[in-house]
Amino acid sequence: MMFWLAVAAITAVVALWLARPFLARKRTVSMESDYAISVYRDQIDELARDRDRGLIGEDEYRAAEEEIERRTLKAARQLDTSPGVVRRMPAAAAAVVVVAGAASLGLYWTYGNPAMPDLPLVQRKMDLLAEAAKGGDLKSRVAYLAEKTKKDPKNFEDWWMLGQAYAMLQNYTESAEAYRHAVELSKEDPGVVVAYAEAITLANGNRVVPAARIAFTQVITKRPKDPRARYYLALAKAQTQDFEGALADWMALKRESAPEAPWMPLVRRDITNMARFLKVDLKTLLPDATAAELSKAGNFALGDEKAKVEERIAELKTNLGNEPKDYKSWIELATLQARIGENETASASLDTARDRYKAAPFIVAKLDEAARALGLDAVKPAASEPKGPTQQDIANAASMSEEEQGQMIDGMVEGLAARLEENPKDINGWIMLIRSYSILHDKERAEAALATARTHFEGDTTVLAQLEETASAIGIAQ
Repeated sequence: MMFWLAVAAITAVVALWLARPFLARKRTVSMESDYAISVYRDQIDELARDRDRGLIGEDEYRAAEEEIERRTLKAARQLDTSPGVVRRMPAAAAAVVVVAGAASLGLYWTYGNPAMPDLPLVQRKMDLLAEAAKGGDLKSRVAYLAEKTKKDPKNFEDWWMLGQAYAMLQNYTESAEAYRHAVELSKEDPGVVVAYAEAITLANGNRVVPAARIAFTQVITKRPKDPRARYYLALAKAQTQDFEGALADWMALKRESAPEAPWMPLVRRDITNMARFLKVDLKTLLPDATAAELSKAGNFALGDEKAKVEERIAELKTNLGNEPKDYKSWIELATLQARIGENETASASLDTARDRYKAAPFIVAKLDEAARALGLDAVKPAASEPKGPTQQDIANAASMSEEEQGQMIDGMVEGLAARLEENPKDINGWIMLIRSYSILHDKERAEAALATARTHFEGDTTVLAQLEETASAIGIAQ
């Protein structure tokens, strides 16, 4: 009812405004006075022409002009005080009101929806996010689902899908939190609990922390053959130095799984690592082991192959002593050291690299990934998930020597370069890298970065123009 009253009021106001010209009082002036003023103006113009032609003198002109102006003022006063004639057109005004009102209501009835309730701001926001999510924007999907869980926190499906979406973005902390709500709403369904426990593990740098281990054990009690729970419980044993127990569990999981099962690559990788730790011939564990797996397990096909690996290790150590900024060489060094059974040395090499690149989270993540692939997270607890330099790190930087500060900056720049290798379409990253090399007075690398960036954006005139502008600004335009 209130809606229709509001519509009626607005329609009335608009219609009356349109009808106003037809209801206003108008004044019709005297035709004689109007005509007289026009004649007087013409007379003044004529006098001016006569004066200019020399037909009358200046005094005559002034006297005649004053007389004409007096008559003009008199006519103007008569014009102002002349009685007006009221001209109203009420019929026309009424017609305008009726037509405007009928047209407004007709259009609303045709195109509007009187039964539709008002759409709250939150709902409009969710509709926009939903449209973006349908377009494949994963971040918009996360935002959309997060809004839905706020609106309806008891909806299991929303929490479950939100946990999956966060996991796809590798935001495992938020994924675990979403799965926690899903666990509560599902009454601790094993399939939901195992996803929750896995998210906790991944959020802790692939460490099976006590909370995750308890959850995996809970799953096993209800679903003894669950492959994910079995895999991570074996990993928990490896991370507590129970290599024999971990190997036995992974071997059992391998025997009971199809070769094409999605978890088999991880299982085979970890069996290979356990064989290396325990100095067991991998062929006795994996008769179908590939050459790459045998190599990672330390099984050398030729007698001189180990010597070649040791020679390469020595070469890498020399190179890294001269140029310690090559993080890929650190990973290769650790990989080769692990191959010949020097697991603790390999772990120490990665620790040295982590310390070198502690200001470069992307590279630290790569180093942790290499450690997990080699099973070295079982030798030594993995570093926590990289977050970049802490406030204490920044405060300590002020007391560093110039050389130490330079090393910290170098690490950050190398981290940026490594990230661009993974995502070469980041124009802002390339511009930052080029400028960073310039600040470090490394013109050669700045030019190389510029050339590489050009190849990635070939044909994109807008981006290339940005690169050229940057190059020109720092004096490396080519």
